[in-house]
Amino acid sequence: MKTAKNLRSRMLCMLVLTIVVAHNAFADPLFGFQLSPGSPLHRPYLADPFNTDFALNYVMLDSAESRPAYLYKVKEVDGAVTYEGYDIDQYYTKGTTMLQMRAGTAIPFARISFNGTRVLPSLEVEAVMRGSFRSMFFAYSGTDNLGFDGTYSYGASAKVGSFLTLFYGRKHHSGHMGDEILMKVEERVAHTGPSLFENTLIDYVRQDPITYAVSLSPMQNIRLYGELRIGDTGRILKPRFSSPDAIEDGYRGREIEVGTELSFPIPLLGDFSLAFDMIFHEVGKFVPVGSGALKNGEYQNYSFVYDKEAPWETEIQIVVAQALSRRTDGMKARLMATYHKGRFPLFAFHMSKGSYLAVGASFSF
Repeated sequence: MKTAKNLRSRMLCMLVLTIVVAHNAFADPLFGFQLSPGSPLHRPYLADPFNTDFALNYVMLDSAESRPAYLYKVKEVDGAVTYEGYDIDQYYTKGTTMLQMRAGTAIPFARISFNGTRVLPSLEVEAVMRGSFRSMFFAYSGTDNLGFDGTYSYGASAKVGSFLTLFYGRKHHSGHMGDEILMKVEERVAHTGPSLFENTLIDYVRQDPITYAVSLSPMQNIRLYGELRIGDTGRILKPRFSSPDAIEDGYRGREIEVGTELSFPIPLLGDFSLAFDMIFHEVGKFVPVGSGALKNGEYQNYSFVYDKEAPWETEIQIVVAQALSRRTDGMKARLMATYHKGRFPLFAFHMSKGSYLAVGASFSF
């Protein structure tokens, strides 16, 4: 017991000593070392549908057609995925407004910096982790939680000069159903056994082992960015859309995200920002073939056929934001207006397509 205690004490002393030595080693003005910097080098994207911020939005769907109609049970036989839907729209028919909540942040742990010379640009490298949850509640149709998504990523970021940042790491995100929705369907649909679904609901999970991102600021108030996520080599990818033709054609379940941000300083307030984000999903090459009742643009049942000529599925988001702080480092409050077109903003309801406007506030980098 004493030996273990002594070992822990020695390890703690070594850790403290390492930090002190590292700090002294980088005491040269040419180099720097910082624990827990105030802001990440590669900032989250303002118009990302899954931004790692704190936000509350009042969502106004463009019509009832944009409201999810079915809760799907997933079946996979011989590698082929099919969806069997249960009508949930019949329980929520009073409006097209919802509440969206997000809670998340980015945490840079430690940063090493080279301050540059007349010939070489400055270089900063840091270890960083991000995480977030997002959820949707029905507003005037009750307070039931429709579902929630979670994401996290970790890796390393680098900044070259004042204009280029890079990120390399791993990313995970997954979708989950709201328990009130599940209970409503369970109570109203006749079934045998303890559960209607028996663990066969849509289990939407991506665990991307490789994520590359780049952000470029050619001018102080302009930002361009792009991100590539490769999914098929992940330990987890559900539903796992695949077929011999897709494998032969080089299908990899990729996602590409691109966007731009423009900012203009407003005296006494902070930056006014206009941001555009677009995501391309390679899974769009698995074309859905619908059958059964059609409701809100969704069929009750789906099978999927791979078509190498089919385009990637796309979704876009535009954000107009006014910052309420003039500081350049750390998180700041913003008033925001958002337009979204494409997938419903919960992974488990990705078959529901439409558009919405949202107004709200956020607290983010």
